[in-house]
Amino acid sequence: MNHFVSSFKLSMVEAGKSPNTVTTYTQNAALFVEWLEKVTGEQFAGKILSMDAAEYSKYLTETKRQSLNTIKAKLTAVQKFSEYLSNSGEMPSIKVQQKKGTAEPDVEVLEKNEVYKLLRYVRNTENRLNIAIVVLLLNTGIRESELCNLELSDIEISDRKGQITIRNGKGNKYREIPLNVDARNALKDYIENARPSDAESQKLFIGQRGALTRSAVYKIVNKLGEKALGKNVYPHMLRHQCFTAMAKNPDVDLKTISSLAGHSNVELTAKYYINSSKQEQIDAVESLQLF
Repeated sequence: MNHFVSSFKLSMVEAGKSPNTVTTYTQNAALFVEWLEKVTGEQFAGKILSMDAAEYSKYLTETKRQSLNTIKAKLTAVQKFSEYLSNSGEMPSIKVQQKKGTAEPDVEVLEKNEVYKLLRYVRNTENRLNIAIVVLLLNTGIRESELCNLELSDIEISDRKGQITIRNGKGNKYREIPLNVDARNALKDYIENARPSDAESQKLFIGQRGALTRSAVYKIVNKLGEKALGKNVYPHMLRHQCFTAMAKNPDVDLKTISSLAGHSNVELTAKYYINSSKQEQIDAVESLQLF
């Protein structure tokens, strides 16, 4: 691996980026460097020009014929890579022009029976920490970073109601999220029976090495998903699971979902959770009967 890409990867790990983000950005940065070296015939020296990114976009579109979402993901990685190189003093700052066009976001969720199997497996482990994490993600849709930032003072639980307070969500947003009975019970059981009473940190979720990081939460959820379902399950998938289920309920309006999700606007919520999934589109076409 090119040493600039290796350094980029290390910087993301040190910044606490999720393993999925680190892997995706690293792989896409490496692919870009490989392409650039092949085109120029020179070893990559840590400098990206705007024209390089534009030509790469053209290559992905016309030669590789990749999907819009894939191209956007790869160009985003190039942008992040260029920002790292710029901050490291290797090159001037550039703006990578994104591929224009629209395509439905790839919102990956589990089938209903898979959610049941996952929850059943997690509960059977009798690990109160893991149970609280999975149940909270599924029933509130909070981001893994928001989950890691929760402190004991952010939790309010009584017999009939409860809420968590997100004090600094994405975009520095503050919001309060009600807790249903499943989330209340899981959190109460964890706090009273599993959370170390002598923990110095006020963070809610404490592991063997202290307060859980985003990377640790990702690994916990991913391992549970692999054991329960034999597939890749990650915290953001459980966030999508929560709000996709809400969106299918005709009694829940879009503004409410947007507020709970911490989105900047209702249009963003609709983009992710109201549009039909790719599988639903496939099913619709397959079931088409014209006569």
